[in-house]
Amino acid sequence: MYKKINKIKKYIPPSIWNVLKSAYEKYNRPIKNYFKTDIKESVLISYITYPFKRGINLSHTNATEALEIAKIFHEIGYNVDIVDYSYEGNLNYDKYSVIFGFGEPLINSFYYRNHKILTIYYGTGMHVIHQNHATLKRIEEVYKKKDEWLLESGRIVDKAWSVQTSLVDNIITLGNEEVVNSYQKYFSRKIYNIPISYYKIFDHNEILKNKNFGDAKNHFLWFGSSGLIHKGLDLLLEVFKELPDLHLHICGPIDNESKFKAVYHEELYNTKNIHTYGFMNIQSNLFKDIVSKCAFTIFPSCSEGEPGSVVNVMVYGLIPIVSKMANIRIKDFGMEIRELTHASIKESIIKATGLSEDEIKERSMKCAGDTISNHSIGKYSYELKKALIDILEKKNEL
Repeated sequence: MYKKINKIKKYIPPSIWNVLKSAYEKYNRPIKNYFKTDIKESVLISYITYPFKRGINLSHTNATEALEIAKIFHEIGYNVDIVDYSYEGNLNYDKYSVIFGFGEPLINSFYYRNHKILTIYYGTGMHVIHQNHATLKRIEEVYKKKDEWLLESGRIVDKAWSVQTSLVDNIITLGNEEVVNSYQKYFSRKIYNIPISYYKIFDHNEILKNKNFGDAKNHFLWFGSSGLIHKGLDLLLEVFKELPDLHLHICGPIDNESKFKAVYHEELYNTKNIHTYGFMNIQSNLFKDIVSKCAFTIFPSCSEGEPGSVVNVMVYGLIPIVSKMANIRIKDFGMEIRELTHASIKESIIKATGLSEDEIKERSMKCAGDTISNHSIGKYSYELKKALIDILEKKNEL
């Protein structure tokens, strides 16, 4: 990140540059000894720092999860330092016996260490090689249809960071076995797998009790973040345009991807059965109304580590209709989209609407119950702590 900022230095007056540089370095500086402890061993968490500085942001569950990661290391018995994964400044690695996370600080530890350090890679998505190939393939598909390159609507990771997914001692991933498999091609040691968490704002029982499942079976929600092509929104727009009796509700940062918005403007804003809301506050009454109206959440993504956006509506009983590479544990209540094609997505939608009202209600209840049991922040914390204890107990064997 600092290298990118440094590129614009020649365009900024020195006095302003010095102020900006100072502000950036102050904001981005590592957090030292977060819990103010004096313990023999220390851990460096290379992840995100904003939850420790500004508190929880409900736009993503990683804020709560980051706080839990630090809390767990504290409970196990470590002094805890936290640094942003993009930090390129100097770090004294001599003090750390463990480094957890991903990014520049983790990679640089292999170059600048003077002693043995246990390294744990935290995989929040599929392996970057898989992700980049999948997202570029989807972008190319759109180009062939629209004659426009919409790279900003993919999820391209410019830095492969191969060191961290090959040389670390252990890997912990979010998601399911498909996520694990994407790493096992390049990593021979043990990979641990834990569930993502969710934010439960509303009473799911109230939503399910008051839902008209006869009407809801015709309403589908796409709820996602950036990378609209990566997350399959283009495919849904094309399919639902052909299904005027079914409704697609879209909650996501459409305005941030202006080219996509222009190319798909007709579908987004001039198609009666497609309802585009834009970025959505999950605490709002509007969001509650939308999840109350829909029976299904649909997410034909080409690569995920278990999308929090999907899990955050599954807790309200929205039945997931997802691609295999979305890596959602659909069990016996969800539905899998066989292929990321127009025909396969349409087939899944028609199959979903063919379910009886009673079956939709039963699946919805199962979905909410399973999500609450297996994706709470307590469950996330329990599974992560169990994995870390197992790793740390064996660190002398490495």
